[in-house]
Amino acid sequence: MSKVRDAVLSYPKIKERLSSRPEDKEKILKCYDEIKGDYSAAMVKTVSTLIDGSFKHLYDGINFEVPKGMDLIKLTKENNVILVPNHQSHADYVAMTYLLFKEHNLPVYVAGGINLNIFPIGNLFRKCGCFFIRRKFNSDILYKLTFEAYVYALLSEGHVIEFFFEGGRSRTGKLLPPRYGLFQMLIEAHSQLPESSRKPLMFMPVSLAHEAVPEQKAHAKELRGAQKEAEHATQLFKLLKLFNKRLGTIHVRVNEGIVIDHKKISDIKNSTQELAFDCFRAVGKGMPVTPASLLALVLLDEPAGALTWKRIEENAFEVINFCNKFDIPVSESLRGDKVANSLQRALDIMITNKKVQIVEKEKLGLIYYVIKPEARVEVLYFKNMILHHFLVPCFMNAAWWNMFRGNIKTANGLTKFLISKNKELKYEFYLPETREMINLALRIISEAIGRKVENLAEAFNFTPQELFQIASMVKRFSTAFTHIYETYYIGCMTLKHLAVEQFNSERFLQVAKDIFELERVHGRIVKYSESYTVPHLKSTLEYFMKMGVIEKNLGKYKVVDLKKIDGMIEHFAQELNDQITFNLKVSGTN
Repeated sequence: MSKVRDAVLSYPKIKERLSSRPEDKEKILKCYDEIKGDYSAAMVKTVSTLIDGSFKHLYDGINFEVPKGMDLIKLTKENNVILVPNHQSHADYVAMTYLLFKEHNLPVYVAGGINLNIFPIGNLFRKCGCFFIRRKFNSDILYKLTFEAYVYALLSEGHVIEFFFEGGRSRTGKLLPPRYGLFQMLIEAHSQLPESSRKPLMFMPVSLAHEAVPEQKAHAKELRGAQKEAEHATQLFKLLKLFNKRLGTIHVRVNEGIVIDHKKISDIKNSTQELAFDCFRAVGKGMPVTPASLLALVLLDEPAGALTWKRIEENAFEVINFCNKFDIPVSESLRGDKVANSLQRALDIMITNKKVQIVEKEKLGLIYYVIKPEARVEVLYFKNMILHHFLVPCFMNAAWWNMFRGNIKTANGLTKFLISKNKELKYEFYLPETREMINLALRIISEAIGRKVENLAEAFNFTPQELFQIASMVKRFSTAFTHIYETYYIGCMTLKHLAVEQFNSERFLQVAKDIFELERVHGRIVKYSESYTVPHLKSTLEYFMKMGVIEKNLGKYKVVDLKKIDGMIEHFAQELNDQITFNLKVSGTN
């Protein structure tokens, strides 16, 4: 019997179970066989050699960053280290295992979905350290106990464990809310280790960003409403098509570890949720602005997306300067004198991968770059990765315009306005706390006018010149969230259409799609083709329920406040018109 299996059976909860129900041992061992990894250093070395040979055909490399002064190997020896990255692609499993083996000769046991345990790659994944977890197992007590015992065994051996806290790949590029299950099982399993030999339990958030995602076309189809395609062996042959593409760089940014103190845990459920969201926020704050995400932000800001290279560079440098001033992480490739070459490389990759096309205007002697209409949702993935960094300047755009028009007259009114903007996007992004948001707003204001501003009340004594200086600093982000506000406008229009009937989410999405298409052709509000995506529209349903304009009962929605919906339609239409007016007005003053 293997050492790991012995450790599984020695887990206190398993021992207690078998003492009263010895007949469960056979099922426990069966669950163990389903779960277990079978790490082989020889296999990982062989796979790494194969990757060395093929990697250069797909990727430019892996950019690996750790906090200054961090000794990763030392930390893994002194702590039970749990790596907690976000999840964008199946390539994440390979990239993380390969990177840690090549850089540090560090074996890692990675929790993978049971859907990946398919012939012939399932056994290969096991040999590379993958262990498998079912999507759902709440009703199977023995499976849960066995899984908990398995991570206990890995911890007792001092192995580094990795799991993707979102529970699945992000289809939108935005971070998904954390799943709590593995967090809780790791905390519980660690608490069962002998106290005399127990090392501290350290969760280490990892921000992982791709320049191009192999699955992005499939993701885009799902965003438009297509069903997720289940993994199967024949999909391996599709990988051959990747050799016609360029996937740029994978950026891996390790953040400071979070150590769990069992003595401070009084409520395991609350402590687990706090830990999960601490990791979630750390990954969000550490998500670097990369050449691909920056280029996506700049190009998608234009509904038609047609920009000259000079304009792309100018807009990109504005964003980078903002990031550098306000501690937003940028990739190593966007530092110093590397920016122009890195952006050009990202643009070349998008052109090669048929996401961007070149438009020549011979009479003007200019070359324009435009995202292909059918590729805008795919490119949106990379913009979404970094949008949360720019929520505060977006809110300040709206606040500035409302102050200019006299709609906000007091510091209290300004604070309430910023909080209301936060609530509007509550179901879309990782959001800053109110105090954090206001502190950043004060930093931006101080930087813009060249003197320290202590509170929002001072904003009402600014000169017109100072107001325009603030507006100029944040204007780059005036339309960054327009596609989302258009989605909420479409959602409101859909509810107005459905006001006389009960409806489910499928009916809501069908009507929303029809309204979106009509608005795009005949309307005056909706300009962005990426405004219709299923996740964003589903988020609007949560928002509308929170606002009390719809109710849900037995899977059916019903409009309960049509008057409020009319007000919301007017609000979002005004919001979208203001964004355009704001940008034109501020640009015209420079």
